[in-house]
Amino acid sequence: MDRESESTGARNFRISLKQWKMFHAVVDCDGFTGAASHLHISQSAISYTLAKLQEQLGVPLLRLEGRKAQITEEGKILLERSRELVRNAMELEALAENLRHGWAPEIRLVVDPSFPSQLLMLALRKLSPFPLNIRLSVEEATMEQAEKALHGRTADLAIGTQVPRGFIGNELIEIEYIAAAHPEHPLFALNREITVDDLEKQLQIVISGSNDYVTADFNYRLPRYTRLWNVSGFDTAIGALRHCLGYAWLPKYRVQRWLDQNQIRILPLNKKSTYKTSLYLIFGRSLNPNSGAKRFADVLCNLAENGSPNQNLDFS
Repeated sequence: MDRESESTGARNFRISLKQWKMFHAVVDCDGFTGAASHLHISQSAISYTLAKLQEQLGVPLLRLEGRKAQITEEGKILLERSRELVRNAMELEALAENLRHGWAPEIRLVVDPSFPSQLLMLALRKLSPFPLNIRLSVEEATMEQAEKALHGRTADLAIGTQVPRGFIGNELIEIEYIAAAHPEHPLFALNREITVDDLEKQLQIVISGSNDYVTADFNYRLPRYTRLWNVSGFDTAIGALRHCLGYAWLPKYRVQRWLDQNQIRILPLNKKSTYKTSLYLIFGRSLNPNSGAKRFADVLCNLAENGSPNQNLDFS
């Protein structure tokens, strides 16, 4: 020790992770014999290492009772803390290895609610190898929320209906929307093409944050006095339709099974009963070209090139 160390009583510990792992092995394997077999080293090497460890710490970790090593109270206290130390060191090494291969500690995605979840899950499944200690964040978001996340650099990738100014994006897929209602809805009783005036008198179910672009694609603007019910998600919207509570614009691929079962029907509008909107994959400004997020983007783009959910493709 130098004079400064002597005056403060500081110890210059040089304890390695290898020493802690040997201590753990003796405890876990119920003695030196089991630890030696587990670690494939001699008992004498373990005995020497643990003696050195206790000398460096200045407290006894083990005591011999006959031919068996028993952990001391001090050893019990240090056991879990040292296990945490080893775990943290291993995680740190794994993180460094992931960074070496271009993986960031987290992949952050914000996704339009209309994007097919099965396509997203398939892309994640095909992203291999996917390190277990990489955190994945997937959040549904409106276009406004996605743009905010991109500008705030809280998203690596976004899937939305437009590419914000200053960002780069690729078109992924087209989503077909249909105007639908319950077969017993009063609109079907008209037995003719449905007009804007007819719709004005009926309740429209709208999923909050979505369908903001419907009126523009439909070539008219709904009057302000149109009756609207805002719901938080798709399940609530389809539930309202199945109970004959109104009509809604919904992604066709998501309601196809109810169409097939005649639980809902497409409204015969005199303009058009369907419209399509494109979804884009938008890259965050801080996206590393060699990152895991970029690899995920490449996988997703390749899958999307095979078709869209409107073509009844099986993404499973």
